[in-house]
Amino acid sequence: MSQTLTADKKELFLESFRVSEGISGVSKAAELALENLDFPTTRDEYWKYTRLTKILNGRFSVEPFEGSEEVVSINERALHIECINGYFQSPVGEIQEGIEITSVEEVEEALVDYQNEFFSALNTAYFTSGIKIKIKAGVEIDKSIQVNFLSVNNNIQVQPRIEIELEPNASANFIFNWHHNGQEGNFYNVVSELKLHENAQLSLHQLQAGGDENFLINTTQVNQQRDSKFAIHTISLEGKVLRNNLNIAVEGENCESILNGVYLAYGSQHFDNHTYVDHIAPNCYSSENYKGVMDDKSTAVFNGKVMVQPNAQKINAFQSNQNILLSDDATINSKPELEIYADDVQCSHGSTTGQLDEEAVFYLRSRGVSEVSAKKMMIRAFVFDVLEEIKLESFKEHVEGLVEEKFKL
Repeated sequence: MSQTLTADKKELFLESFRVSEGISGVSKAAELALENLDFPTTRDEYWKYTRLTKILNGRFSVEPFEGSEEVVSINERALHIECINGYFQSPVGEIQEGIEITSVEEVEEALVDYQNEFFSALNTAYFTSGIKIKIKAGVEIDKSIQVNFLSVNNNIQVQPRIEIELEPNASANFIFNWHHNGQEGNFYNVVSELKLHENAQLSLHQLQAGGDENFLINTTQVNQQRDSKFAIHTISLEGKVLRNNLNIAVEGENCESILNGVYLAYGSQHFDNHTYVDHIAPNCYSSENYKGVMDDKSTAVFNGKVMVQPNAQKINAFQSNQNILLSDDATINSKPELEIYADDVQCSHGSTTGQLDEEAVFYLRSRGVSEVSAKKMMIRAFVFDVLEEIKLESFKEHVEGLVEEKFKL
């Protein structure tokens, strides 16, 4: 009975997404995959701690955008690309030689696992708009590329698809910025596919402040070839339900993969970070450092897995998740994992959860610091060692200011 009810709800949910006529190729294969995929529930290990009932019960329309919106700039020098209601607008700013930007009308190849993951299949089948950004071989981009995600309507589906490819010896900084103007009930289902060729370097900075009454499923698939370097910094500040699926396939030797995250939740926010680093080739390094602060009745999830395949010898992999609970009603579910099939590796992982050190608070108060200021200072010190890893100064400074404002202790 309950399975039938869930299946009926899934079909009702999908009705508002079937707006494209005559889809073909990979999108058609993803549509067929959706027929066999169940809508995720807490019975699924992959979604064990994240309830998606409010998304399942939602009805989301498609609202193509025409017009213009003011560019929200984190980096004034950046090349800005607006994605409004899920539709990409023309870039704002000078396009440096060596950057190729084209629209994606049809998915020719999918890096994400749409055959087994519901939301990846949903985006692959019915994405609202797609863009491909290619950095040519040997080109070093001297300014950032900032993609802004914004909706100007309520209760809509926003399903952009982004393909980024760095050819050999290319390098670039990207900023993904979710922001809002007070809109509510919107469902963002974003898929990003990043391909790094030999000796390419890519840093991705994500600021997720898209409103406390909106939903975000953010899936990022990264494929690294030999000698490439990838870094991602994810700052999660707003969202009713916010889920980051980050999957990295390290396919070549001598690669570096850096994953940093800060999530600050309060009220009834729910933030979920799932990471998967698959070491396929030997002689690689990965580092993962996520820190969270939860207040009120907020909840968070961290599930990070490092896989070391049999031929991936001499891997150095580090993984850490640390959390502070400011309220007795706040909850964190943390599960760092290692799965190792090679014998010559150095891998470690760890997780800690606790409250603010009351002795340290007392010490600061004894030096004339107010209790509120003392707690703010400790939260700042707790998360800022992760923020210090951000090399893009404009993004780092912008985020530091938002972190200062987040908790009104």
